Amino acid sequence: MRRAGGTGALALLLLLFLSLGSLGSDSDRDTVDLTPYLKARQAKPAKVPWKIGEYFQFSIDWSGVNGGSALMQVQNIQTVDGHRTWRIVTKAESNSFVSKFYKVRDRAESYIDAESLYTRRFEKHLREGNYKQDVSVRYDQEARKAIYEGGTKKIDVPPRVHDVLSAFYYVRTCPLPEGGVVSIPTHDNEKSYDMVVKVIRRERVEVPAGKFDCVLVEPVLKSEGIFKSKGQMLVWLSDDERRIPVQVKSKVPIGSISVVLTDMRLAFTGKQ
Repeated sequence: MRRAGGTGALALLLLLFLSLGSLGSDSDRDTVDLTPYLKARQAKPAKVPWKIGEYFQFSIDWSGVNGGSALMQVQNIQTVDGHRTWRIVTKAESNSFVSKFYKVRDRAESYIDAESLYTRRFEKHLREGNYKQDVSVRYDQEARKAIYEGGTKKIDVPPRVHDVLSAFYYVRTCPLPEGGVVSIPTHDNEKSYDMVVKVIRRERVEVPAGKFDCVLVEPVLKSEGIFKSKGQMLVWLSDDERRIPVQVKSKVPIGSISVVLTDMRLAFTGKQ
């Protein structure tokens, strides 16, 4: 049975972050806490590695079998509650073979404050088999509230909170020294928690989009449902100022998941 509030294939697109429940236990390895850096930066104009039109295309494989594709795109700049925001759009689709028995058409959007990089709005529209879910959340950073569609539900959130997609884009702006740890306050599915990302090592990988020198990071988490982490989840980001998402590998209860970069465009090529 499909669990309520699940995020299914879209979790892969967001580097398996959307299905987060609670953090896993931390390891005993010595780490460098980067949280003070993140707090000190909040009052300064945000410098980001992306531009309007940045586009990443991914292939999603399940235990060696291709199941579909996903994309992440910086769509444009929009104003939300008087704040200029980056509009980030993500999609995941099952291929024609998988769609015959389990069709997936998922979409999520994050509106990231262009100054602070904290979230201002998040929405997701999930279409997975017979399952359907639509969620829209406005984040009042000043009042520290997550306000769900219609304003009927308001939930207290920590300061400088992120949605799951803005949290990933925020990690792309952070220094990632080996042994470092990034801890980011995050809210999703009416729950708040600290998303913890550990920096493991540097290595070179090859994917359909090319060869990349990468920094390998490990999100420390536990989650429910089919995309539950079973052992390590590993994410490869390009080891440069762009922090391109190159590859994700993870174990799930019924196999393994691999997400690889197949194509990309780093900026809009026309007039802006």
